[in-house]
Amino acid sequence: MVKFVHTVAITGASGYIGKHLVAQLRQLGDVRIKVLSRSSRRVGDQTKYGAGVEVTVGDLHLPASLQGFLEPDCTVVHLAYLQSGGEADNLRATATLVEACRSVGVRRLIHCSTAAVVGRTSDDTVTEETPCKPYSEYGVTKLKIEQAILQASDGAFDIVVLRPTSVFGPEGGSLKKLVADLIARKNFRNYLKSCLFARRRMNLVHVDNVVASIVFTIRHEQPFGGAIFIVSEDDNPKNNFAFVEQFLMRKLSVSGYQLAPVFLPLELLALLLKVLGRNNLNPRCNYDPRKLLELGFTRPANFETGLEDYAAWYLSASNST
Repeated sequence: MVKFVHTVAITGASGYIGKHLVAQLRQLGDVRIKVLSRSSRRVGDQTKYGAGVEVTVGDLHLPASLQGFLEPDCTVVHLAYLQSGGEADNLRATATLVEACRSVGVRRLIHCSTAAVVGRTSDDTVTEETPCKPYSEYGVTKLKIEQAILQASDGAFDIVVLRPTSVFGPEGGSLKKLVADLIARKNFRNYLKSCLFARRRMNLVHVDNVVASIVFTIRHEQPFGGAIFIVSEDDNPKNNFAFVEQFLMRKLSVSGYQLAPVFLPLELLALLLKVLGRNNLNPRCNYDPRKLLELGFTRPANFETGLEDYAAWYLSASNST
C-alpha cells in the first residue's frame, strides 16, 4: 500500500478542477487539505469547500501570506491561473510560489498546466516530447509558467507537470456551446458544422480523470524529477466530433438531420481554424496519454458514461431554471 501524503496544499481550489479535486480528497478522507483563498470571508469559504478543509487567506503576490499555507514535506497542487492578470502577473505569482516552496521545504509541487502549450503542430500524435509552439496568449503564458517552475526549483523539491486536454463534465464549459446549439435547433447551421467538423478530434477528457491523475501524482512515492505527463482520452477512437454530436443528440432528444452530413476535407477545416486564429490547427491531432498510463495510472471515468452524465446534468440544469 502506497503511503499517503499528510498534507496537500491547493491553489486555485475554487476553480472547476479545484472544486472536484477538493471533493475527491474529502471523500478519500485520509489527507489533510489546505486551500489558499484571497477572500477574507473565512466562514463563507469554509462552507464552500466543506468540513475538514483548512482555508488560508493569502495572495500569490504576497510571499508573507503563504507562510501559513505551506508547510514542510507537504504536497502543493498548483491550479491557480490569473485570467485577467496577463503573462507578467502570472509569472510573478509563479515565482512567489516557487520561492515559498523552496524556503518552506515542500515535498512536491504538482503543476496542472494544459495541452494547449503544444500549440500549432503538424504532428497527428502529440507526446510530451513534441516541440511546443503555442499561438494563443493563454498557451504562451502557460508554457512560460511551466518553464519557470521547472527551472527555478533547483532540485529543492520534486516537480511534476500535468497537461490535460479539453476538460469536460457537469458544469464544465467544454461542451456547452455544442449542446446549446443542438438544443436551440439551429438545424442548417448545425448541419454545416457537422459536415465541416465531423472527423475532427475533440480531445476531450473527463474532469474525474483529470482529478484522478492529480491524486495519482500526489500518492506516487518515487520522485518525478520534473516529468511532464499528458492527461487525455485521445486513445479512444470515439473522441471525435461526429460521435460526440450524435451521442448528445440522442441523449438530449434532438432530431437528426434530414440529410446525412457530407464530410468535407479536413484541410478545409484546418484553413478555417487558421483564419480564426486558433491555437491548434490540426484537426487530426491526438494527445498521447500512454506515458502516464504506463506508469500505472488508471482512468476511473469511461468516455461514453462521462458524456451521458454530462447530458443528464445539462437537462437537469435546464429544467431547474
